Amino acid sequence: MNTAISPSTIASAESIPYTHADEAHRLLTTALSRFITLIESLYADDWSKPTACTAWNVQDMVAHQAGGYASGTSYKEMIRQYTSKPQPGQLPEDAINDLQVGERADKTPSDLIAELKQVGEIAAHNWAYGFNAIKWISTPHPIGGFMPIRHLMWVIHSRDTWMHRLDICRATNRLFEQTREHDGRIVELVVFDTAKKLNKKLNGQAITLSLTGIAGGTWKIGKGEPATEMEMDALDFNIFISGRFSYEDGLKRAVISGDRALVERAFKNLLVLY
Repeated sequence: MNTAISPSTIASAESIPYTHADEAHRLLTTALSRFITLIESLYADDWSKPTACTAWNVQDMVAHQAGGYASGTSYKEMIRQYTSKPQPGQLPEDAINDLQVGERADKTPSDLIAELKQVGEIAAHNWAYGFNAIKWISTPHPIGGFMPIRHLMWVIHSRDTWMHRLDICRATNRLFEQTREHDGRIVELVVFDTAKKLNKKLNGQAITLSLTGIAGGTWKIGKGEPATEMEMDALDFNIFISGRFSYEDGLKRAVISGDRALVERAFKNLLVLY
């Protein structure tokens, strides 16, 4: 733990600046470019390897990404995908994911790469600058809460591609390329969403969240002086709060000082939308 940091100098997670159209476009295009670079480097046997999303192997995950970017090419395609009927007990997004993967079950890795190259930049531009008829509409989400569609387009889509790149890197034992400018900003916006959820669970208290690594940083979440600090690798933190680690496995990867019970209560059943 970095004990040299004074609590008074730690930035509040609530003060993290929100994104805008131009930055959203940069995040989307960089996330897509790095994703395509990664999958173009995969060996033939990498495509069948299992991932942290246990229903999917690497090829299924890429098919999901191809379908996701295809949904951003037009209102017609978006509506077609987003009106997929969930099975009993299934989240709406899982029904959409099933459609995306199922429709590409017969595609080869080369087909999927070609599709991503064809639709990716179109979707990134539309999500950043288009779809203005619906961007300001807010909609309930079982994980994301009540949020404007703009947040899905400006923040969640690039985050999803970023996270799946990490999934594939870990599944295939590849190096996860990181820069402070891109990956650090993705993580900042994750912390921003995390803070909104944690503030409701901290009951007027505060914690210090210290994420290590290129994409990391240190923030105060909650009100008042922090009663505890949680330190964790930035990439592991994203795996944890996306639900890829169990609650128990996630906390094993954290170093907690101070009021441990506060951290345990705060992160119990916490999920952030990816």
